[in-house]
Amino acid sequence: MPEAIQPTALSTPLDDYLREVVQTLHAAVNQGMRRAADDPRAASPQISDCEEIIGVIMAGDVPEWLSPG
Repeated sequence: MPEAIQPTALSTPLDDYLREVVQTLHAAVNQGMRRAADDPRAASPQISDCEEIIGVIMAGDVPEWLSPG
């Protein structure tokens, strides 16, 4: 049986941050899909928001994400 990974001091705040990011991304996608059903061009702001959110995550700057402020 594989050994369980123990949480670190960083894991809880990182999990919380990423949960918030996923919820924000989910909301942007839902809003964009509703708008795209009526007019695909109207979803452009939500698509840009999603691209920005994914770009931040892919950059992987964890210290910046978790810094206060």
